Amino acid sequence: RAFQQPCRNQQQHGSNNQSQNRMSLSNRMSSSNQSDCKCCNENNSVMGGGVKGNKGKAANIKLTTQLLVVFVLAFVAVASIKTFGTASWHAGAIMDDHGGRSRAASAVAVKEVEKTTPAVVVVDDKKIVVAEKKGVGNEDVVDENMIKFVFGNLDGEEGHEGEVIVKLHPEWAPIGVQRIKDLTADSFWDECRAFRVLPNFVVQLGINGDPVKQKKWRENIKDDPVKASNTRGTVTFAMAGRGTRTTQIFFNKVDNKSLDGQNFAPFGEVLSGMEIIDRIYAEYKEKPNQGMIQSKGNVYLKKEFPKMTYIKTAKFMSATEAASQ
Repeated sequence: RAFQQPCRNQQQHGSNNQSQNRMSLSNRMSSSNQSDCKCCNENNSVMGGGVKGNKGKAANIKLTTQLLVVFVLAFVAVASIKTFGTASWHAGAIMDDHGGRSRAASAVAVKEVEKTTPAVVVVDDKKIVVAEKKGVGNEDVVDENMIKFVFGNLDGEEGHEGEVIVKLHPEWAPIGVQRIKDLTADSFWDECRAFRVLPNFVVQLGINGDPVKQKKWRENIKDDPVKASNTRGTVTFAMAGRGTRTTQIFFNKVDNKSLDGQNFAPFGEVLSGMEIIDRIYAEYKEKPNQGMIQSKGNVYLKKEFPKMTYIKTAKFMSATEAASQ
């Protein structure tokens, strides 16, 4: 509107000039001079106002432009800072924080690795833990490749006990070794009785005295290839054919190399205590009925075969104990 005002004032100035032409020359000249002065004064006043308005508007536009530029620059700066901050400052702080926690977690993980150091063997595309040492705090680590069996009723006499140390060999039979470890961890061997003892052949056991617990482990495991011979002191799974190994095992009392060709794969050996194996009560030989043991457990065996030798406990040995063997 300020820029339109000079155009309207110019039209008014033209109308006054036509009116003044009707006047006398002197009057017209005088009036014209007066009018011109007045017009000029008015025009100057209006134009002055117009110029003044233009200058004010220009100043306003300049100020607005400057403010707009400042706003744009501020927006760009904020966006840049935000982006830069996310990429470097904030992310860096978060990474440092997470890095600190990660380093702390890694330190704990290293300690746990020191406590638990498993070895893994791949069989049929499956990973099987075959050696593991565990420990908590200041406790001695446990060597799961070493098992201490404590036998009771040696020679058929109550109170006669002895220890047998068995070393597991995962390199011989990784699948069999894993089953033995699982059974040991479940305290499966406790109270298992030697129901088949043939002096010049084997000592066989591995049917739990609790039928419920025995059923828990009735699933067969796959066969291991024979990599060691059934010599005296080796320990092997009993089976009724290929793919029938479950929980029954036997100690070779003599060299039984003929079993090698029948796919009986030893999984461990007696490191100490073969003299204890030789003292397992043998008078019952093969008389106990395995079907009755499966269904009645130790209720049947204790009643019918009270002198039968049995395993009191079977536990993984500590690394300290194992090192002394």
